[in-house]
Amino acid sequence: MKANKIDPSKLATNTYEKIAQIYATQYFDDLTDIPYIDKLLGKLQPGSRILDVGSGPGQFAKYMLHKGFSVDGVDFSKQMLAIARNKVPDVNFSFMDMRSLDFADHSFDGLLVAYSLIHIPSVEIPKTLTGFNRVLKPGGYIEIIAQKGKTDIIIDEPFMPSEKMFFNFFSKEKLKKFLEEAGFEIEYQREAKSPDPEVGSDTIIYTIAKKKLGYDLYLADQIDRNNLPSIDVEISKSREIS
Repeated sequence: MKANKIDPSKLATNTYEKIAQIYATQYFDDLTDIPYIDKLLGKLQPGSRILDVGSGPGQFAKYMLHKGFSVDGVDFSKQMLAIARNKVPDVNFSFMDMRSLDFADHSFDGLLVAYSLIHIPSVEIPKTLTGFNRVLKPGGYIEIIAQKGKTDIIIDEPFMPSEKMFFNFFSKEKLKKFLEEAGFEIEYQREAKSPDPEVGSDTIIYTIAKKKLGYDLYLADQIDRNNLPSIDVEISKSREIS
């Protein structure tokens, strides 16, 4: 009998359901990433619409809202959403899988993806980033905060060792390549030491990228080409001339 195939992202979500309150207590008031988030906000006009992808307990959404931006949040953990809605009631938080964002094209000026892309398997990163590109306005910005390390691993969850957690860590070069192939131009990238290296990784990678102008037209052209009907051509033998 074949074992059931595990969706690594769902494994991560199931564990977050159990550690949501622990995570919120640990990180909701943590200001470590704020100087790097300010770099993203500095590229956007006041009042710009930002999507917090994998919003967790809502700490970054709260900060961006108080800085004068219009913020939406999405998360795949219902427990995280409950905490976020309680702590940040002025932000609209939705239950959503980042691998298939349910927003119209060009909905946002900016995306913040903080410590959430690390729970998407490598094979699904290109599609996920293309979806991020789709919901960004032309010239919009994305910031990804991720950790450096091994790819596609399942380990004991640091906050609850009795549970498992899926991580997909990156290198600067690998993340840069993924983003460029999904229609982004890198504008800023830096590594910094993690304040809690015992939780997964000792290095954080901060990356800000801009949506390439004209990428929507390129993507639409590729979709059109892929949807072209196949044409069967029959080649007849030429008659011999006697």
